[in-house]
Amino acid sequence: MKDIIVIKIGGVASQQLSGDFLSQIKNWQDAGKQLVIVHGGGFAINKLMEENQVPVKKINGLRVTSKDDMVLVSHALLDLVGKNLQEKLRQAGVSCQQLKSDIKHVVAADYLDKDTYGYVGDVTHINKRVIEEFLENRQIPILASLGYSKEGDMLNINADYLATAIAVALAADKLILMTDVKGVLENGAVLEKITSHQVQEKIDTAVITAGMIPKIESAAKTVAAGVGQVLIGDNLLTGTLITAD
Repeated sequence: MKDIIVIKIGGVASQQLSGDFLSQIKNWQDAGKQLVIVHGGGFAINKLMEENQVPVKKINGLRVTSKDDMVLVSHALLDLVGKNLQEKLRQAGVSCQQLKSDIKHVVAADYLDKDTYGYVGDVTHINKRVIEEFLENRQIPILASLGYSKEGDMLNINADYLATAIAVALAADKLILMTDVKGVLENGAVLEKITSHQVQEKIDTAVITAGMIPKIESAAKTVAAGVGQVLIGDNLLTGTLITAD
């Protein structure tokens, strides 16, 4: 086991990092686990757009992003959210490094549908060598949800999908998708575990609904692609575990 854990943290969660979160990251790093952190930043992007009087337009839950908007998107992700995350982790004694210009060497992406969504991309390739170099130096790489097209354009990417692609590329032992809910709820209680075979049944019986559907489907694909397990919850240790069987 390589002991690789990929952690996706939402933008809002990254602003309210608990002491438990920081000490758990520190403990894992001290124990020799290899960690990668991927973050989004929807709230910071919305706030910047509001301040700059740019209307926020979404289609099918995806932000429509113009080339001018990307200046604000990258500023929000890199200079606000990512920078804050790096500072908080370093204050807690964690060795980490935010990727900025390096992202273009790591995340290759392609336009999802330029006419509809503009500068929104899907991951086509992860150059894992760059990430592995950080891990070999016992540093946690922090990646914003950005990628680059073959033409060299910066694209906005869904953070869940980016974290998934990185976990698959590294054949990680675990992917943790931190969100603002405690996990998948059934009759008000958190389901501790779902196997990838049960996913469709849980969707059909409306246990898994709305925004949780793409997360869980993505989790099932991730374990099918060789990642050990996926945890969905509001912290690093508890929630709903998705496993292959």
